[in-house]
Amino acid sequence: MLKETSLCMGCMCDKTYDGPCKLCGYSEDAPSIPSYLQPKTYLNDRYIIGKVISYNGEGAIYVGYDTATGTRVTIKEFMPDTLCSRGRGEETITVNSDMMPLYKTYLSEFIDLNKTLMKSRGMAHLQMVLNIFTENNTAYVVFEYINGIPLKTYLANSSGELTWEQIKELFPPVFTTLSLMHAAGIIHRGISLSTIYVTDKLELKLTGFSISAARTTNTEIACEVFAGFAAPEQYTNDINGTWTDVYGIAAVLYRCLTGCNPTEAIARAGSPMPEPMMINRNVPSTVSKAIMRGMNLSTENRIRTITEFVDKLFQQPKYVGIDKNGNAPLTKKQKKQRKERAKTIAALVFATLFLIAFAAVFVWATKNPDRGGTSDDSADASSATSATTTSATTTSKATESTPENSEPVTIPDEPEANILLPKFVGRRFDSVSATYSDKFVFVAEYEYLSLEMCEQLDKEGISTESGIIFEQDVQPDTKVAAGIEIKVKVSKGPTHVKLPDYKDKNIAEYINELKKLNIKTSQKNEPTNDVPSGQVVRCSKAPDDYVDVQNSETVVVYVAVPVKEETKESETTEQDDKNEDTSSANGGGIPVN
Repeated sequence: MLKETSLCMGCMCDKTYDGPCKLCGYSEDAPSIPSYLQPKTYLNDRYIIGKVISYNGEGAIYVGYDTATGTRVTIKEFMPDTLCSRGRGEETITVNSDMMPLYKTYLSEFIDLNKTLMKSRGMAHLQMVLNIFTENNTAYVVFEYINGIPLKTYLANSSGELTWEQIKELFPPVFTTLSLMHAAGIIHRGISLSTIYVTDKLELKLTGFSISAARTTNTEIACEVFAGFAAPEQYTNDINGTWTDVYGIAAVLYRCLTGCNPTEAIARAGSPMPEPMMINRNVPSTVSKAIMRGMNLSTENRIRTITEFVDKLFQQPKYVGIDKNGNAPLTKKQKKQRKERAKTIAALVFATLFLIAFAAVFVWATKNPDRGGTSDDSADASSATSATTTSATTTSKATESTPENSEPVTIPDEPEANILLPKFVGRRFDSVSATYSDKFVFVAEYEYLSLEMCEQLDKEGISTESGIIFEQDVQPDTKVAAGIEIKVKVSKGPTHVKLPDYKDKNIAEYINELKKLNIKTSQKNEPTNDVPSGQVVRCSKAPDDYVDVQNSETVVVYVAVPVKEETKESETTEQDDKNEDTSSANGGGIPVN
């Protein structure tokens, strides 16, 4: 039933005036989704339902108000729309008769999951479960209301990324919470920038736990996986486990440290993704390598537990030790500086000895003028000079072999622009960065391409697919010095793509084709015998219609399921009865002309 109240149904704050809410902008005239509960619905003689905050294949989340405590809450309703439905203005849901066993199984899993979360209500960094109850032929979970914003919004409002120092302050409690959830047998499967919240106290809270079917593809309910953060096994029938959440949290750190969304798992096969430290030079190498191991596509080679991931993440660089003279091993730069120093000293020694020898000969010749200019004198002078040269050469060699633990001198060198810069446009960024990482520092900016930009690049013969470089700040064939910074723009694919034809394609084949185009999908069953079971019947958009990929437009894909045999038999029986009636009316089966 509906309950009259002066509360705003958008933010549950008191509102005693007409018109939109001055705090959140919500208007009572705003249309609501018919299949979900209407605002001001009263549940369990205690809770007032407000607007829908979000929904997925598992159900809907509403803003709510607890009249018993006078506080805001969020309320989650179990309503998988592929298994059940609700009429406009109704509160009780109707389960599809052929889906009742499956509905009960998923409902039981939903309740058990949230009962386990309720037992963990002492964890400060987990959204607290306050109550669970059944009503309207389904179940509801009441959560605490979080005063905060999603991590995605927090990053957008700041510089777009976080430093490693900030990560070390914010994330450890989340690591601990995840580890405890795993110990309780719960796998999240949906860790992303949208399910981690930043509170008004600048603390992180983990939200968004769902049943497994809602986080994996090819199930009977529409799945919600977060592109770039979902592990590859969530797209297949492979087993999910703690390693699935390791992938998710590692992907979150990748995004926070680099400012770039990680490549979607199913698009990474055969095209390596650049390490965080290749995008952001301030990321420690140990952290970068731990994140990449946490995002390994192979579940066997991936870090398996949160504990192991944290150990690798905070691992100190290996201690390289000291030599027998108490000095640390030299870097390549220090070795080069020492060689330059040795050459400089050798040249100075040679010049000094040559001047001394020349002065000695000059003094000798002055004291013996009567012997000056003879061949013997010349020979002696030449001999002296030769000896000096030999001495200088020996000294030079001795200097060059000076032990490397002698104190280095810093000789600033201006890098020589002697490298002809290749053309990177049209090549895959991960391949370019892997090949030239020892010569240049790459700074990548990822962008969706407008249709006009795609047409222009097509004319230039440049691919518009995701991961391709389409612009570089330093022109090709320019002579540059090693170590310079090269800024490149990398394609995230077109902003809009044409929906491919689905005729004669099975659901798995077609869904994978759409995912390669970055098209977000949901899946629904459609009973029919006109199309073979498991094939695509239709989509919410027609083939060749444009899909807004940049804004995550979702395409509903309808898959054929066979019509029940009982229906066929019933139709046959009804037809037989009609024939018998016709036969009787015409005198025992004589056909009417």
